[in-house]
Amino acid sequence: MPRTAKSAMLHIMEGNPNNKTKKELQKRQKNELKMKLSADNLVPPKWLSAGGAKRFTEIVEIMGPTDILSDSDIDTLAIYCDTLVDYQAYKNKVKKLGMFKDGKVNPFVREKRNTAILLNRYANELGLTPSARASMAIHMSNDEDGDEDDF
Repeated sequence: MPRTAKSAMLHIMEGNPNNKTKKELQKRQKNELKMKLSADNLVPPKWLSAGGAKRFTEIVEIMGPTDILSDSDIDTLAIYCDTLVDYQAYKNKVKKLGMFKDGKVNPFVREKRNTAILLNRYANELGLTPSARASMAIHMSNDEDGDEDDF
């Protein structure tokens, strides 16, 4: 399986293990800056349920200072919030009907488990878990260093 691409800053912080040239790293950093997207329209889509829209807005507010989310993340965040609403519905069904139904495992238990796996994937993709944020923190530039030339 191919490795995930690393940012220029991550290469530098790791001591440049791939022995990229200064020019290659500068080019990569410049291109990464070009890829930065706007976050001016982070509003829940109209198709999202009221509960999902509420969670969408809460996450955008919580994550705002991190500058992780951008307008291109709207659909992924909306699907995450919609899946979270589904998870809560499955949880309530399991609570109401029990773990077993007619001597068999309640099908909502399986749906709840599968939905939890999806939620974890989306949460990691969006930077909503501690490990995802720790990984992203490695990629962040630190303007307080006063170190203008990282190369």
